[in-house]
Amino acid sequence: MCNPQTIAASVPPESGKSGSRNAAGPAERPAAPRVTLPTGSVRDLTHVVGPDWPVFDLYVKPMEIRRLANLAEHEYNALELTYNEHIGTHIDAPLHFDDDGLSVERIPADSLVAPLAVVRIGDRAASDHVTELTVDDLLRWESRNGRIPDRALLAVDNGWAARINTPGAFLNFDAKDGLYRFPGISVEAAAFLVEERSVVGVGTDSPSLDPGSRPADPYTHRVILPAGRYGVECLAGLDTVPDVGAVAVVGAPRHAGGTGGPARVLAFL
Repeated sequence: MCNPQTIAASVPPESGKSGSRNAAGPAERPAAPRVTLPTGSVRDLTHVVGPDWPVFDLYVKPMEIRRLANLAEHEYNALELTYNEHIGTHIDAPLHFDDDGLSVERIPADSLVAPLAVVRIGDRAASDHVTELTVDDLLRWESRNGRIPDRALLAVDNGWAARINTPGAFLNFDAKDGLYRFPGISVEAAAFLVEERSVVGVGTDSPSLDPGSRPADPYTHRVILPAGRYGVECLAGLDTVPDVGAVAVVGAPRHAGGTGGPARVLAFL
């Protein structure tokens, strides 16, 4: 990678001018570019994903990681990954629930960098595993923090991310009723966010935007995604960021025609 001094040194002196200074001289070197980086800290809101990541096995196979090469035998290391788009911390593109919606590679880049607003209902989710974010939760949040920022990513902290380290606790399957028990976002709250506010996306630390009590009826997905917004599921680390004031960067993949895909989500404080 060239730096300005290297570039300047490679320019030949001007010809036909007596006494012209060498172009490599300090006076003729291009000024170094001014680069401004975020001054705060960075939080990673992404789970590590591997073959042991819990999946809805009716629809999704576990991730597979296969070694293709190693340094000792092949002089380089390489792995082959096989996984569903909707595994680990991942993005749902509008196409996931709308044939006319944007596929993941077509989501505008400026929608993937957004003010982060975090609503916390972990105390309620601890006792009611299928609780849903409500409009009242959003209005209470606004009474403390002000209106949800325009073009924000609104994320729900259910206190659910820590469950990934306890086998069976993240999906929380209830064998007696044959249902998963995890929190989600109510249809009414989803409609409020896309109709009354101007979010670019909605996220959660639980396995789905919809609560586990109605896996066959993904009504919340059907409100958010066809409205041109994206979803982010299985977020981590929401307890490390403030309710408002951080900026989220959603590192969405760009495979052709994708309905979503694993994402690296960062928050700049």
